Amino acid sequence: MTDPKLQKALKECQKTVLTSLKALTTSSSFSSTSSSDIPPALGDVVGQLLAQLRQSITALGLSFNPPITVDAAIQQLGKISEYIGKLISCVLLACTPSTELLAEEWKGGLISVVEETNKHIQVLDGNGDYLSSTGIVWESIDNLLNDLSKDESSALKRRWKAHQSTVKDAWQEFKELLESTSDVDGRHDEDEDGEDGWDELDLGGEALSEEEKKRAEGAKPLLALHQILHSTIPKFLDQLNQNDYRRILQISTDFVNAYDNAVSSMHPEQDESEIEEALLEVEEVSRTMAGMIDDKSIDKWTERLDSEKKKWEERRLDLSSLKDAI
Repeated sequence: MTDPKLQKALKECQKTVLTSLKALTTSSSFSSTSSSDIPPALGDVVGQLLAQLRQSITALGLSFNPPITVDAAIQQLGKISEYIGKLISCVLLACTPSTELLAEEWKGGLISVVEETNKHIQVLDGNGDYLSSTGIVWESIDNLLNDLSKDESSALKRRWKAHQSTVKDAWQEFKELLESTSDVDGRHDEDEDGEDGWDELDLGGEALSEEEKKRAEGAKPLLALHQILHSTIPKFLDQLNQNDYRRILQISTDFVNAYDNAVSSMHPEQDESEIEEALLEVEEVSRTMAGMIDDKSIDKWTERLDSEKKKWEERRLDLSSLKDAI
């Protein structure tokens, strides 16, 4: 690149981007002196600015299509600096005690956008693969823009949705584990050639023994109830006081970790005490979570949990007795 005006514009834009990134990464979550309310249309403004930024990133890429259209590129670089500056201002406005989750979402997403924009400018300045880097900036913008939260309640629900996805994956992992089978020697099923492909990759592939499978199947109703509760809670989040948002989100985080541990304990070479401890942990978190919601359906869930837990205890004792007898 030889045009001095364009090089200057790139450097100025990068300077603005780096200043913005510093402002985002060094700002506190919220200021105790901030107003407790944010402008009602602030979320819409953020969405519009992100859409405009995406358009300018696209136009900038087109202007670099040889031969480079210098004036158009300079114009878009100026717009990019402007939009990022305005987005920073919106994030700072959202940094209030009553909109912590919203500010965290916007801030985290915008940090990614600004970082990728900075890398993109470096690619442009170095005559690199600007088409590929344009796509990466698009992706970072879309990750924030799609289903963008515009208030504290929607920010809570968006975070919960991400947790739900993790729990769903763990539940699917557990169901697939139950579908695995083993032969009398405790080895997993193999294909017709006597190999299943896992050994080559050194990824294991062990299946549950019959005893382990019975134990896991006995725990299935409990794990099902726990994941059902977590997936149901979003319907009742609006009944919570906003001061409880942070607390129940932490409970959800604890639930995700406890549930993952419970599923992990069901894998081959099970440890009964580890399973029991993991199930008790997820039960404790679930009951705490259920205790924050006032609804008859949650009461019924608790009754069902008590019933299934009793059955689990009976199955566990039966398995232990059978093991001792053998």
